[in-house]
Amino acid sequence: MKNICSLLLFAFCISCSSKEMSFEQTPTGPELGFSDTVYIRERDSLNLNGNGVINIYTKPAEQQLHLQLSDTSGKVHFSYRGEKLNNNQPVVVAGEWNSLFCKVDQAGIYGIEVSLRDQLGRQSFKKLVIKAAAAQRPVAKLLWMADERDSINRRYFFDAHGSSQPYGKIMSYHYEINGQSFQVNTEKMQYQFYQKGSYPVRFFVVDDLSQHSDTLHQVIDVL
Repeated sequence: MKNICSLLLFAFCISCSSKEMSFEQTPTGPELGFSDTVYIRERDSLNLNGNGVINIYTKPAEQQLHLQLSDTSGKVHFSYRGEKLNNNQPVVVAGEWNSLFCKVDQAGIYGIEVSLRDQLGRQSFKKLVIKAAAAQRPVAKLLWMADERDSINRRYFFDAHGSSQPYGKIMSYHYEINGQSFQVNTEKMQYQFYQKGSYPVRFFVVDDLSQHSDTLHQVIDVL
């Protein structure tokens, strides 16, 4: 009888120990992580140069977790896997790392409440700060030189690689030479003059937000 009681007591202790161990290993809630501050240019929907890309860490990755973002301004918009997210719309994320994309209508600083809920209803919360810079216009620059190998035909090379848009991308280059208009998608262009004279040149660039630079006015003296 004494041996039976000892065995029962031992089994009870093991059972209690297992329950305690199981309780200690149970997480208090899902884990949520990302860079606290994201920088973006206003109206930038292409997310060039990594602007507006938010990499979010969620755990446990093997379970479906519901991610939710709340914006009170109405000027911040998010998308996930190509789908636009409505404000406070829960989205299921199952991977450990998830990339969201952000677009802001107007320059400013915005605070976004981010929450993550697991299958047991437990939640984690974190605040995201979005700093949106004003969309600056691109700057146009143009160089040219005569083709010394083809002086008879008076061919000229134009180079606009000095044009810049640090927060986006220049999409097109626009020329007006001697009254003729040209649009090209590369920094360099050739043009052939057929006779001597002074030719007016107008030049500007357009960026990914359809913003125009100032127009440059120059005169080329073709000898």
